[in-house]
Amino acid sequence: MYTVKRPRVTTVSGFKKEIATMDVNEPVLVTQNGEPLYVVQDPAQYEAMQEQMAMLKMIALAEKDVRAGRVVSSDELFKGLEEKGALDDHNS
Repeated sequence: MYTVKRPRVTTVSGFKKEIATMDVNEPVLVTQNGEPLYVVQDPAQYEAMQEQMAMLKMIALAEKDVRAGRVVSSDELFKGLEEKGALDDHNS
C-alpha cells in the first residue's frame, strides 16, 4: 500500500537561516508559532504534482462519463476517427 511521506518541518526563522542551502527535493513545511504557514518544494516536483492532479481529474471525468453511459466501442472510436481523417492510411 502507498503511504504519504510527511514533509520535513522547519520554522520561519529556521527557513530564513537555511534558505540558501536548503534541500527541497522533498517538500518542506514551514511553520510559524507551531502552525503551518508555507510548503516549499522543488519546481520540478510541483510541476509533476500538477500533472498528476490533472490526470486524476481526467480519470474522474472519464468515470463520470462511463456511469452516465457516454461510451463507445473501440471499433466505433476508430471508425469515427477515420471518417474525420484523424488516422493516416498507415494505421488502417
